[in-house]
Amino acid sequence: MIKDLPGEQWKAIKFDFEFTNDSRIDISNFGRLRTFNKISDGNIINGSMINGYRIIRLKFYKPRDRETQNRLDYLQKQVFSLSRKLKSLKSGNTSKKTLDATSELLQGLKKKLSKKFQDDLKERTINYHSLIHRLVADYFLKKPAPGQTIVAHLDYDKLNNRAGNLKWMTAEENYEHQKSSPFVIKEKQERRHKRKENSKATKLTVTKVMLLKKLLNQGKPMKQLVKQFKVTDTQILRIKRGENWPDIQAAN
Repeated sequence: MIKDLPGEQWKAIKFDFEFTNDSRIDISNFGRLRTFNKISDGNIINGSMINGYRIIRLKFYKPRDRETQNRLDYLQKQVFSLSRKLKSLKSGNTSKKTLDATSELLQGLKKKLSKKFQDDLKERTINYHSLIHRLVADYFLKKPAPGQTIVAHLDYDKLNNRAGNLKWMTAEENYEHQKSSPFVIKEKQERRHKRKENSKATKLTVTKVMLLKKLLNQGKPMKQLVKQFKVTDTQILRIKRGENWPDIQAAN
């Protein structure tokens, strides 16, 4: 079993459905998950990632209904009975034709039983998933007020799922909160810089494009073309690849 961190608290996750798995999942106020089952005695599980957030995906199995159980029991008895019969036939003076027919019948029953088990398992499967930071909020934060449906990370780090770093917010509150995110600020700055760079570029005319394509065909250096036509190297590359101005031919 993994040792607790200083100040770490654990609570068992309660599921709103019935399942047959012999397991228990705990969530801590530090955003860690541990599992208890036949092969795991409190081992930490990390889950996977989605859009930068940690998420757990688990499979549970609903109890099998009595009618299905009876059908499976009946098929299993048939397989067992026919297996014994085939074994008895092999030990006696039985024709090959009879042995082959009995063996073929047994294989057919086994395939039918296997398919029934697979179909039943698929039917009973419950695919459970939950974002870890929402689990922490559900079990360690004060119950949210009406409209507070979003769990925000106060330090904007999606991987810091400690209870002290989480807060229930409304969509409006989260929108205002995200305005101060360093990631959002950086993205805005990059967009402004890109627009500024694009605004510096002079619009090309058909005549200029014809000349530009001629010089490209002659192998003129990129730096020379950027300086001469007062456009970005990206614009020139797009023209060279035929993405921009594809219908314009190079000047003679």
